[in-house]
Amino acid sequence: MKDSAFNLAGKIAEYFIISKLTILFIIACVLLGVFSLILTPREENPQILVPGAEVFVSMPGVSSEEVEELILYPLEAAISELTGIDHIYGNAMNSACLIVIEFDVGQDKEESLTKLYDKVSRIQDKLPPEAGPPIVKSIDVDDVPIVTITLASEVYDDYALKRLADRMVERLHSLGDTSMAYVKGGRNREIRIELDPEHLQAFGITMDTIHASLSASNLAGPLGTIVITGENNPLFLKGFLESAEAVARLIVGIYNGRPVYIEDVANIIDGPPVERKRVSRFAFGPADPRFGKSHDPEMPAVTIAVAKKKGANAVFAANDICERVERMKNKFLPSEVQVIITRNDGANANDAVNRLIEHLGIAIIIVFCVIALFLGVREAVITGVSVPLILSLTLGGDLLFGLTINRMTLFGIIVSLGLMVDASIVVIENINRHFVNMEKGDKKLATVLATNEIGNPTNLATIGIMLVFSSLIMLTDMSGPYIFPITFNAPAAMLASLLVAYIITPWAAYHWLKTGVKHRPGQQKDSLKKIYYKIITPLIDKPKARWILFLIIILLAGVSFMQPLWQFVRPQGPGGPISYGGVGVDIMPKDDKNTFNITIDMPEFTPIEITDQITREIGQLLRQQPRVTNYQIFLGSSGIIDFSGLLRGASHKAGSYVAEIRVNLVNKQLRHESSVTIVRELRPAIEKVRARYPGCTLRIMEDPPGPPVHSTIRAEIYGHDLLTLRHLNEKVSREFQKTYDIIEINDSEAEDVREYQIIVDKEKAALSGITTSQVALALKRIVDGDIIGRVHIAEEKNAVPISLNIPRKYQIDPVLLAKIYLTNAAGTKIPVSELTRIIPGLQDRLICHKDNERVTYVGAAMLKSSPFCAVVDLDQRIDGMAVGDGSKLTTGNLSLKAEDPDIIDGYKLFWDGEMRLTLDIFRDLGFALFLSLTAIYLLLVGYYRSFMIPVIAMVAIPLGFMLYRRMSGALDNR
Repeated sequence: MKDSAFNLAGKIAEYFIISKLTILFIIACVLLGVFSLILTPREENPQILVPGAEVFVSMPGVSSEEVEELILYPLEAAISELTGIDHIYGNAMNSACLIVIEFDVGQDKEESLTKLYDKVSRIQDKLPPEAGPPIVKSIDVDDVPIVTITLASEVYDDYALKRLADRMVERLHSLGDTSMAYVKGGRNREIRIELDPEHLQAFGITMDTIHASLSASNLAGPLGTIVITGENNPLFLKGFLESAEAVARLIVGIYNGRPVYIEDVANIIDGPPVERKRVSRFAFGPADPRFGKSHDPEMPAVTIAVAKKKGANAVFAANDICERVERMKNKFLPSEVQVIITRNDGANANDAVNRLIEHLGIAIIIVFCVIALFLGVREAVITGVSVPLILSLTLGGDLLFGLTINRMTLFGIIVSLGLMVDASIVVIENINRHFVNMEKGDKKLATVLATNEIGNPTNLATIGIMLVFSSLIMLTDMSGPYIFPITFNAPAAMLASLLVAYIITPWAAYHWLKTGVKHRPGQQKDSLKKIYYKIITPLIDKPKARWILFLIIILLAGVSFMQPLWQFVRPQGPGGPISYGGVGVDIMPKDDKNTFNITIDMPEFTPIEITDQITREIGQLLRQQPRVTNYQIFLGSSGIIDFSGLLRGASHKAGSYVAEIRVNLVNKQLRHESSVTIVRELRPAIEKVRARYPGCTLRIMEDPPGPPVHSTIRAEIYGHDLLTLRHLNEKVSREFQKTYDIIEINDSEAEDVREYQIIVDKEKAALSGITTSQVALALKRIVDGDIIGRVHIAEEKNAVPISLNIPRKYQIDPVLLAKIYLTNAAGTKIPVSELTRIIPGLQDRLICHKDNERVTYVGAAMLKSSPFCAVVDLDQRIDGMAVGDGSKLTTGNLSLKAEDPDIIDGYKLFWDGEMRLTLDIFRDLGFALFLSLTAIYLLLVGYYRSFMIPVIAMVAIPLGFMLYRRMSGALDNR
């Protein structure tokens, strides 16, 4: 046979079968695989370019509605003019405005931020003069820490731990792959001046006097140069306050002819703040051998969070961080300080790669056993060798094209494992058939002919599979880059399998396999062949049997395609439990993780002591769970941010009414229960705790298996009137509570918070020579204190502020105001109580916007089932709900195309969250399926030169889908 008659497979096999390049190719594949495993960055999640930014504008004293009209609306309108923006979230609150911008996935971060900064700068002159300058800050997923190190101790408090942690962070910045490192928790040093109102009154000293004395006495700087003995000498004023003693001995007035020092009218304290706004505690769980060995199960703690640079290998970066922490621990940390790695994404990524290698080994063993059983041991070895070579080429493609090794990369490779060896199996089987029946002849030619025979159909099948996976490029938004590792790796693995099958397999078969007749025709007992003949012969010869088979197939097809619809046929309607045999609609199944989060949101008026109480009760429950290794409480703020929390805006949560508990479990490889089961069993006990605190919203946040969303179920209610929106929010929340399997209901409408409004009598103030700003400044110092410069102490890692305040025991009341004096221009001291009066009121409520429209949110999670039916049930009950002004609430955003908010025709409720993500993914996958089927059909038409033969070949697709639906349904019911 001439070379020109060979197809692509035959030509490749003929060229490499005796070429020295084949050995070099094998060596190159091995080296490429080794270097790729070493050099390719490893991460737990795919690299998703999600540019985001915040714009913050302050406008002190202005109400929420005024901020909305004067700042939020103009800024939103200007920002909306930019291209490449996905959503704009605006929040107007008393005295400030915050806008969060989500750019389209894939937009260049630097370019997006430049355009945003330019647009905001242009509109700055249109904002009110009293508004502060807009502050633009980027939101970057690369800032999410990959390693967190917690320092905890029974002996040392969080002040001492914070000082140790600050010293450790300084040593971590020098690591090459570290982009950001910071300390979460703990208290810093300050010089606190706690004024005594009675002593101030007795000595006739005002707060203004103390403020002026501190400001005027804490100065230093160069004064120029003087010439002495023919030389220039610099002159420097050294007047900084450098210790607490220097502050205490500062003179603030004269009384009866003697100086009055600050220490005469105040207590001077050098140390951390006493009044706690944020607290962090750590506790070991029963799964840790250190559990129960401390007197107090929850110890003071601080956490060091370290992020890596973009493109850096998370495994190497995490190892370097942990190694340096271990060295610092041995070098200067006291033995009483516990050092615990509470997050290590590098180790998670490394575990994922190790699991891939483990699955690879299992795949090779299975392939070897199957091939050895049917063809022979040597054939099995040849086919088994192809798997690591194919994997090496695939990982090499990841390295060359800038992909990382992450869980989606590994998922794509694992999905392709079974397909990788198909081409090699087909080639080796056909070569084996030629060799078995070959007594004499050209062994090389037989090998090439055997490869050539199956070349075209193998190419056709492989290209068809590549087209299917490549069609996933049609996924949009965050799902696109999240799934892209599968989109790239599966086709790359299939292409690599063809190269290995046509280069390595014929070469190895030619050199290792023997020719000759092992079994004469008719002597081999082929059971499978006999069974196949018995089944297929009647179907070919008997028309009646064929019709019966066709009817059975049609019946099974109907049952299979009805199975997804069967979930809607429920005894209690769409909102009830799923019927037997039904399959829920979901994006991805929940994954088994080693950690989960508990977030606590109390009513905004809740003091930190009450929030602390509920965290301690939950901590007591966690210490009873045998699979809990440790947990950490962050009181007064969110915990260390993760990827999901970053996109949900959790980094902005702060206040006495919020808390977060990060729970770490035993490594999933060492336990039988999944984290999903552990969380599900823990929920009832935690719910009992939550029920004892009215108004508390408690959520157990598991790491999502796919792209993160704000809430599993999320209702966005748009309208123009704030009171009506609040009323609708309450009504929708009640409907959520009536819905089957819905848990953790939360909304954006805060509880009413009582506030005391101090009214300045402007006439009296003017007649007394006092301005409103003087009164405001004095009162702010009374309540929150005032920072008056800092003490200049060498070797302090953080600035040491001088804090001027009045202790909390002196509450705001007329007696206190009567003891606080202001001095006018004539030197007359006037009590603040003479110029003000206190009246009760309500704090301004937050006003939310999304895409330039007022909105309020209601969110929830699902206990077991998927959100699809819950949303359908809710939509039926909410659509047409009475608004209160005679109009009705209409629902939307349940079509395949996302809708834009529009309240011209009245109030609207749009569904978002996982439901919207599911619809978007199903839409894109449907289009990708149509595209791939069309491409496959055209490919087959071009190959067979027929329009009917491809139809017959593609009948296998719906039949395979039927089998898949039946198997998935059985697994789901199980």
